[in-house]
Amino acid sequence: MTPIPTVVLGAAGRDFHVFNTIYRDDPAFRIVAFTAAQIPGIAGRRYPAALAGALHPDGIPIEDEASLEALCREHAVRRVVFAYSDVTHAHVMHLASRALACGADFALPGPARTMLAARVPVIAVSAVRTGCGKSQVA
Repeated sequence: MTPIPTVVLGAAGRDFHVFNTIYRDDPAFRIVAFTAAQIPGIAGRRYPAALAGALHPDGIPIEDEASLEALCREHAVRRVVFAYSDVTHAHVMHLASRALACGADFALPGPARTMLAARVPVIAVSAVRTGCGKSQVA
């Protein structure tokens, strides 16, 4: 079976979690890139090989989200996964339209696929926007 070339939208947050919980060790998928949109200066870097697992021995490039269509063409991408937060429904659907126009599926992973089991009580620290101070509170 040939792995499905996949782009994960987002870099340095929920997207890495989605990658690690769903795609990291699944030979059915080959993650060709993460995209950067919310964190300045992260485009042009790589998700490290040491964290990417055996299926991605060179790590995974982080590309500017503006190059989504070029990434889809260059890598014959068949799946685009939305994996960041703090945006409007219209923004998500615009990204979906861009992916679909390239001929790729557009996926929104459900919470059950990315939740981690815990043997102890968990307190969630959340906020409606990036930069609200979640890390400082945690």
